[in-house]
Amino acid sequence: MATTRSFLILIFMILTTTGSASSELEEVVTILSIDGGGIKGIIPATILDFLKGQLQELDDNKDARLADYFNLIAGTSTGGLLTAMISSPNEDNRPISAAKDIVSFYFKYGPKIFPRSPPPILHPKYDGIDFHKILEDVLGETRLNQTLTDVVITAFDIKSNKPVVFTKSELAKYPELDAKMSDICYSTAAAPILLPPHYFVNDDGKGNQLEFNLVDGAVAAVGDPAILALSVATRRAMKGDPAFASIKSMNCKKVLLLSLGTGTNSEFDKTYTANETADWGAIEWLFHNNSTPLSQMHSAACSYMDDYYIATVFKAGNAEKNYLRIEENALTGSTTSLDDASVENMKLLVQVGENLLKKKVSKENSETNEEALKRLPKLLSERKKLRAKKASY
Repeated sequence: MATTRSFLILIFMILTTTGSASSELEEVVTILSIDGGGIKGIIPATILDFLKGQLQELDDNKDARLADYFNLIAGTSTGGLLTAMISSPNEDNRPISAAKDIVSFYFKYGPKIFPRSPPPILHPKYDGIDFHKILEDVLGETRLNQTLTDVVITAFDIKSNKPVVFTKSELAKYPELDAKMSDICYSTAAAPILLPPHYFVNDDGKGNQLEFNLVDGAVAAVGDPAILALSVATRRAMKGDPAFASIKSMNCKKVLLLSLGTGTNSEFDKTYTANETADWGAIEWLFHNNSTPLSQMHSAACSYMDDYYIATVFKAGNAEKNYLRIEENALTGSTTSLDDASVENMKLLVQVGENLLKKKVSKENSETNEEALKRLPKLLSERKKLRAKKASY
């Protein structure tokens, strides 16, 4: 996987040097990417609620929704759930949820999805029955082809041993992927140990029945789907999609990428040292003192490295401000948990999101995340209006 990522980033770096230096506003492709992280999805939902408020204020439109402004929204696990909820239509063909509604969703349903009970040793921690029922109730019969903008949601098929990428723009080629959003969302969130894998059958429209045996997309090393989102956008450009034509040469000045994490504890020195872990076996690495060291380390490392790759690409293309990664790297205590759905912890996660807006973008960038986010609405709003204008021709 490291070799694959390195190759991909090399290709991106080469391509960024071949594009035009022009950065005409109408040619900017807008992408939103949301990480996985269970109940910690409250953090990016809080950030998105702030952005949505800025867009509504700028456009003087209380009905403005995030799906109106992004060409592509990508998500994994809880990020896939957020993606579905802000892009799936209601009976009025508007997104079923605003960003603030998603925070409420976690508070309403989190305790049912992750109930407090002694975890079974020989079975998944949760049976997933209530979770799937909740998704069916919220998303109804909506299928991938109905989303209000292009979306990318990942899962991993444990029978074929391959990633599955549910992409609206690829349905003409892969009609079997036009599944119900409730099935897609459960699949991308079915983290091994926490939830059972998801089996369902889908028709490809030609009478062929396709089986899926899916678990969390993070198993395919796409806990942060931002690189995948860039790949999908580039594929659309290569196929001649006029909405993505400006990035056929992967000119980063023609891409606006907002990537939201669900938080890690990578800035804290853990209490683990080489000496302390020298005798650890499988049990200790997987479960130690009510934590999951290996999972947390892997998550933090993937988040850091994906950001490193993408930031390098945009910097090489002299487009640093076109990429914004917002991630809390100093989570502590219960906020590091994927499944602590206690009201107390969920309130803490909301506070983490609100505090994150006041933090610096990075050590190299002294502006706050809030200041950086406030730069986006004008570009997003003008881009939306230009799309509407072109569609009216």
